[in-house]
Amino acid sequence: MPPFPRTSHLGGGHTCPDETVIEDVIREANAMQRLLAPPGRLTWLTACLRRFIAATADDVEGAATARPVGDPVRLEALVVVREARYRLRLGPGDGYVSAIACVRSLGRAAEALRHEQRRLRRDLVPVAGSSGPGVVVLGPSETCLTCLELVELRHQLEVQKNWRGVRDANARLARHRTAAHHPVPLAI
Repeated sequence: MPPFPRTSHLGGGHTCPDETVIEDVIREANAMQRLLAPPGRLTWLTACLRRFIAATADDVEGAATARPVGDPVRLEALVVVREARYRLRLGPGDGYVSAIACVRSLGRAAEALRHEQRRLRRDLVPVAGSSGPGVVVLGPSETCLTCLELVELRHQLEVQKNWRGVRDANARLARHRTAAHHPVPLAI
């Protein structure tokens, strides 16, 4: 059966772009309400988005399930994965308008998955301070227990959206790093 029944288009002959081009595919799919594509292009966009969602949903789900059970980032990521898989199961109905609605739906799902994928990757690096000269990045080889505890405290406060607490944890970490790891030599 053709991918878009009653449109006389059988599809095929196209390959999905690599990871660097998927942003353009998502952008084009989300712009379908303003710019209409020919049926061949719709078939190609649908196939690309379906492949991307199928692969990325597994990655995001794996990264999310590795997080603690009560973590809000985990819960949001799993909801996005569930929604993306639901949209993946849906197909275009009869006709061109339904095909456009399907591509837009897949584009929104792919965009949400990309957002969660980036968010989960970003949370893997323990960082204290979000911008400017106060940024303190701790590498994976960090052994100072006080530094690690302050970064964990900062992460918990950030999850709770306690921004004042985050600023205080940043300041405490900066003071500790200055005092313990970069002491000022005493003048003789």
